[in-house]
Amino acid sequence: MSPEAIISVLARLNTLLEGRYHDYLGKLKRFKKMQMLLAVLSVSVALVLFMIYHSPAMQFIYIILGFNVLFYIGFKPRSFYTESNVKSKMQQVVSTQVNLKKYLMGERVRFDGVECQMDEGWQCDKWGLFKEDERIDYGVYLYDKHIKGLYLEALKNRR
Repeated sequence: MSPEAIISVLARLNTLLEGRYHDYLGKLKRFKKMQMLLAVLSVSVALVLFMIYHSPAMQFIYIILGFNVLFYIGFKPRSFYTESNVKSKMQQVVSTQVNLKKYLMGERVRFDGVECQMDEGWQCDKWGLFKEDERIDYGVYLYDKHIKGLYLEALKNRR
Protein backbone atom coordinates (compact mmCIF):
# COMPACT_ATOMS: atom_id res chain seq x y z
CA MET A 1 0.00 0.00 0.00
CA SER A 2 1.45 3.36 -0.95
CA PRO A 3 1.95 6.23 1.49
CA GLU A 4 -0.37 8.39 -0.65
CA ALA A 5 -3.17 5.87 -0.12
CA ILE A 6 -2.51 5.83 3.63
CA ILE A 7 -2.70 9.64 3.71
CA SER A 8 -6.12 9.55 2.01
CA VAL A 9 -7.28 6.79 4.38
CA LEU A 10 -6.19 8.91 7.36
CA ALA A 11 -8.14 11.87 5.94
CA ARG A 12 -11.20 9.61 5.68
CA LEU A 13 -10.59 8.48 9.28
CA ASN A 14 -10.76 12.11 10.40
CA THR A 15 -14.13 12.56 8.67
CA LEU A 16 -15.42 9.34 10.25
CA LEU A 17 -14.30 10.54 13.69
CA GLU A 18 -16.05 13.83 13.15
CA GLY A 19 -19.19 12.01 12.03
CA ARG A 20 -19.22 9.89 15.18
CA TYR A 21 -18.85 13.04 17.27
CA HIS A 22 -21.84 14.63 15.53
CA ASP A 23 -23.88 11.44 16.11
CA TYR A 24 -23.00 11.67 19.80
CA LEU A 25 -24.11 15.31 19.89
CA GLY A 26 -27.44 14.34 18.31
CA LYS A 27 -28.01 11.65 20.94
CA LEU A 28 -27.11 14.11 23.69
CA LYS A 29 -29.56 16.66 22.30
CA ARG A 30 -32.40 14.07 22.21
CA PHE A 31 -31.52 13.02 25.76
CA LYS A 32 -31.77 16.61 27.01
CA LYS A 33 -35.19 17.02 25.37
CA MET A 34 -36.43 13.83 26.98
CA GLN A 35 -34.99 14.87 30.33
CA MET A 36 -36.85 18.18 30.20
CA LEU A 37 -40.06 16.36 29.27
CA LEU A 38 -39.62 13.98 32.21
CA ALA A 39 -38.96 16.92 34.53
CA VAL A 40 -42.24 18.54 33.47
CA LEU A 41 -44.13 15.25 33.89
CA SER A 42 -42.63 14.48 37.30
CA VAL A 43 -43.42 17.99 38.57
CA SER A 44 -46.99 17.59 37.28
CA VAL A 45 -47.44 14.24 39.05
CA ALA A 46 -45.90 15.59 42.23
CA LEU A 47 -48.18 18.66 42.15
CA VAL A 48 -51.25 16.48 41.64
CA LEU A 49 -50.28 14.30 44.59
CA PHE A 50 -49.47 17.33 46.69
CA MET A 51 -52.60 19.35 45.88
CA ILE A 52 -55.31 16.71 45.49
CA TYR A 53 -54.16 13.97 47.86
CA HIS A 54 -52.39 16.26 50.34
CA SER A 55 -49.25 14.17 50.33
CA PRO A 56 -46.26 15.37 52.37
CA ALA A 57 -43.74 17.77 50.83
CA MET A 58 -40.95 15.17 51.14
CA GLN A 59 -42.86 12.85 48.82
CA PHE A 60 -43.13 15.76 46.38
CA ILE A 61 -39.32 16.17 46.44
CA TYR A 62 -38.66 12.40 46.22
CA ILE A 63 -40.82 12.06 43.13
CA ILE A 64 -39.11 14.94 41.33
CA LEU A 65 -35.57 13.92 42.27
CA GLY A 66 -36.14 10.18 41.97
CA PHE A 67 -37.53 10.18 38.46
CA ASN A 68 -34.98 12.61 37.12
CA VAL A 69 -31.90 11.08 38.79
CA LEU A 70 -32.85 7.54 37.74
CA PHE A 71 -33.50 8.71 34.19
CA TYR A 72 -30.15 10.49 34.10
CA ILE A 73 -28.28 7.45 35.42
CA GLY A 74 -30.03 5.01 33.14
CA PHE A 75 -30.34 6.82 29.85
CA LYS A 76 -27.53 9.38 29.57
CA PRO A 77 -25.64 8.64 26.36
CA ARG A 78 -22.10 7.57 27.12
CA SER A 79 -19.59 7.45 24.32
CA PHE A 80 -15.89 7.49 23.63
CA TYR A 81 -16.51 10.10 20.94
CA THR A 82 -16.66 13.16 23.18
CA GLU A 83 -15.21 16.47 22.03
CA SER A 84 -11.89 16.14 23.86
CA ASN A 85 -11.30 12.52 22.76
CA VAL A 86 -12.15 13.24 19.13
CA LYS A 87 -9.95 16.36 19.04
CA SER A 88 -6.95 14.51 20.47
CA LYS A 89 -7.38 11.58 18.04
CA MET A 90 -7.82 13.95 15.10
CA GLN A 91 -4.60 15.77 16.08
CA GLN A 92 -2.76 12.44 16.18
CA VAL A 93 -4.12 11.53 12.75
CA VAL A 94 -3.07 14.91 11.30
CA SER A 95 0.44 14.57 12.77
CA THR A 96 0.70 11.11 11.20
CA GLN A 97 -0.39 12.57 7.86
CA VAL A 98 2.24 15.30 8.12
CA ASN A 99 4.92 12.73 8.94
CA LEU A 100 3.88 10.59 5.96
CA LYS A 101 4.05 13.63 3.66
CA LYS A 102 7.54 14.41 4.95
CA TYR A 103 8.44 10.75 4.43
CA LEU A 104 7.27 11.00 0.81
CA MET A 105 9.41 14.08 0.28
CA GLY A 106 12.47 12.13 1.41
CA GLU A 107 12.92 13.75 4.81
CA ARG A 108 13.87 11.82 7.92
CA VAL A 109 10.77 11.23 10.08
CA ARG A 110 9.98 9.54 13.36
CA PHE A 111 7.21 6.93 13.69
CA ASP A 112 6.66 5.13 16.96
CA GLY A 113 9.98 6.39 18.32
CA VAL A 114 12.08 5.11 15.39
CA GLU A 115 13.54 7.37 12.74
CA CYS A 116 13.36 6.30 9.12
CA GLN A 117 13.74 7.63 5.60
CA MET A 118 12.34 6.48 2.28
CA ASP A 119 15.84 5.94 0.82
CA GLU A 120 16.60 3.28 3.45
CA GLY A 121 14.22 0.76 1.83
CA TRP A 122 11.23 1.02 4.13
CA GLN A 123 7.96 -0.22 2.61
CA CYS A 124 4.42 0.73 3.63
CA ASP A 125 1.43 -1.33 4.61
CA LYS A 126 -1.82 -0.32 6.29
CA TRP A 127 -0.42 -0.37 9.85
CA GLY A 128 3.11 0.91 9.40
CA LEU A 129 6.47 0.60 7.70
CA PHE A 130 8.58 -2.53 7.44
CA LYS A 131 12.04 -3.48 6.26
CA GLU A 132 13.35 -7.05 6.39
CA ASP A 133 12.83 -8.01 10.05
CA GLU A 134 12.10 -4.51 11.43
CA ARG A 135 8.67 -2.94 11.83
CA ILE A 136 7.51 0.59 12.67
CA ASP A 137 3.87 1.41 13.37
CA TYR A 138 2.35 4.71 12.25
CA GLY A 139 0.98 5.17 15.74
CA VAL A 140 -0.24 3.12 18.67
CA TYR A 141 -3.50 5.09 18.66
CA LEU A 142 -4.61 3.14 15.55
CA TYR A 143 -4.84 -0.02 17.68
CA ASP A 144 -7.28 1.57 20.14
CA LYS A 145 -10.54 -0.40 20.03
CA HIS A 146 -12.63 2.67 19.14
CA ILE A 147 -10.31 3.87 16.38
CA LYS A 148 -9.33 0.51 14.89
CA GLY A 149 -12.84 -0.19 13.59
CA LEU A 150 -13.09 3.25 12.02
CA TYR A 151 -9.63 2.87 10.49
CA LEU A 152 -10.58 -0.47 8.95
CA GLU A 153 -13.81 1.10 7.65
CA ALA A 154 -11.78 3.94 6.13
CA LEU A 155 -9.46 1.38 4.52
CA LYS A 156 -12.40 -0.51 3.09
CA ASN A 157 -14.04 2.61 1.65
CA ARG A 158 -10.93 4.30 0.31
CA ARG A 159 -11.10 5.92 -3.09
